Amino acid sequence: MSTYTAKAKQLSFYLILIALPFIIILLIELALRLSAFGHEIPLFIEVDNLDKRVTATYLQPNPKVINRYFADEKLAPKVSPDTVYFKKHKNENSFRIFIQGGSTAAGFPYGRWGSLQGMLEQRFKRLYPDKDIEIINTAMAAVNSYTLLDFVDEIIEQQPDLVLVYAGHNEYLGIMGVGSAFASKGGRLATLLHLKFKDWRLYQLLQKIYYLAFAPDTQPSKTNKTLMSQVAKEKEIALNSDLYQQGIEQFEGNMSLILAKYQAAKVPVVLGNLVSNEGGQVPFSSVNNVDWQAYKDNLTTDNAPTEIARLTNIASQNKSAQHFYQQALNLQLLARYEEAQQAFVLAKDHDLLRFRAPSKFNEVISHLAKKYKVNVADVQAVFKGNSANSIIGNHLILEHLHPTVEGYFLLAEAYVQLILEQKLIEPTSVTYPREKARNDIPVSVIDSLYGEFIISKLINDFPFTNATNKNNEKVALPTSRKFEKQALIKRIEKGDWLSIQKDLLVKYQHRKEIPEAAKIAASISTAMIDNHQASYIAGQLYQQLNDWQLASYYHKKAVNINEENVQYLLALAQDYFFLKNYARSLSILEKANKSPTKSPEQKQKILQYIANVKRTMLSTTKSGS
Repeated sequence: MSTYTAKAKQLSFYLILIALPFIIILLIELALRLSAFGHEIPLFIEVDNLDKRVTATYLQPNPKVINRYFADEKLAPKVSPDTVYFKKHKNENSFRIFIQGGSTAAGFPYGRWGSLQGMLEQRFKRLYPDKDIEIINTAMAAVNSYTLLDFVDEIIEQQPDLVLVYAGHNEYLGIMGVGSAFASKGGRLATLLHLKFKDWRLYQLLQKIYYLAFAPDTQPSKTNKTLMSQVAKEKEIALNSDLYQQGIEQFEGNMSLILAKYQAAKVPVVLGNLVSNEGGQVPFSSVNNVDWQAYKDNLTTDNAPTEIARLTNIASQNKSAQHFYQQALNLQLLARYEEAQQAFVLAKDHDLLRFRAPSKFNEVISHLAKKYKVNVADVQAVFKGNSANSIIGNHLILEHLHPTVEGYFLLAEAYVQLILEQKLIEPTSVTYPREKARNDIPVSVIDSLYGEFIISKLINDFPFTNATNKNNEKVALPTSRKFEKQALIKRIEKGDWLSIQKDLLVKYQHRKEIPEAAKIAASISTAMIDNHQASYIAGQLYQQLNDWQLASYYHKKAVNINEENVQYLLALAQDYFFLKNYARSLSILEKANKSPTKSPEQKQKILQYIANVKRTMLSTTKSGS
């Protein structure tokens, strides 16, 4: 045997020896898959039970996607992306936007209609009336950059034209956050490996064995407490501490990976810088130390200078959130607003209980935007510009960081402003001023009442309430009319959303409250893509309001589902007539006239409309010449 042959055999032996463990692992993995052990939980799933006239296949974000991060699904918090349908096979002329983020991006506590998605959808109906724009929201409460990173590849598969990101507040206490009760063991590298291998059946088997042995020590107990109560494991994370720095590194590292993936796929991204309640939210770590209501009640302009001097002296030796916040209140009282705003920010940054992102995160966002050449929606500038003395407070933020209805409107406006300026969607000649757009806010009365109730319940628990004086009384329902209160109770009790909305639609119509009725019908039409009746009703209600643009939007949706419905065609033709788009109106009328299903009455009406449109076109031509 030659020396060469001997060496080749020896090399082959070592290669087989090295490959053998991998072959065994793959065989075990294959066996587990064939035995139907374990599962994959996709981000998007197909939608069933749509109207047979809807021929396209639709997808929606998976309501159980949060379970992919837990070996035992029973331990997963009850959070999910909102239900929104989009076509599995993207149309050539459609523009597809995905939204990523946490509870603020998801619209908490109002839901879809208060979210970034809901507000943008409403704005784009005006700004891009003839453009097919799909907005898919994958945001949900309690998640952070790990979840965003985990979603990226699946989002890219859906051919996004634009991705909007608003995230950062959950890096410390969100799921897999460095200070969370839901944190993974082993640091960031271990968490990234977990995300990489979580779909492997062998990994899931080992995970189940581990959790069976150690679950009591590794997961928070399931209680009736709020999600904020459950996630706060590391209750004190000092500014610049090791854990604090880990949160910064986690956010910057994960966001870098996210932006690099989108950059490689040539998908434009818009980041939003972060806002939170500066003036109206006391530092969580000081809730048990100070009777804040009494402190605020005793503030006077006479005592303020002495108090500021005292607090400045304390701050020179011991920088605490409590003292910075007290200093800010006194500075605000003396109308020293710029100094007050700076002190409020220092109070937030020194708050040991990190449910709000520190200011450093906006520096990270700015740095990453420059590095990866992405745009930043200046949410902070918009909020400051709409806050008294540039101090963001309760007017725009409900508690610590979730916006009011007005706040959500402004959050969306920051993105709209940038999208228009940078022409990220094809340029539009339509202008629709912000002040006018406020009348279109899609949040209904019931959405507002529900949000008010949820926030009242939230702030009645940790970390908002002093543990020694906690109010355990049942949270009262907000004041409203009887039929609205009944609807609110059904929603709180998780009643069927569609049934609640239909009942409200009837009641608002009966009371001739057309703007609210139109809003309800529009929400049904938007949520239920196959509900052509709701689209038609929404169009009819907007006609009563002489809002021909929105009327045409919803009538067109009805026609797209049920093209042979002559009643729908007539309504749409009427909309275009009043929009002075006579050619389009005439085209639709001629289509209706060819329909074999039209009644004699409808035929007569069609001929009358056609004659009227032609006369108007002739008159317009003559006056123009």
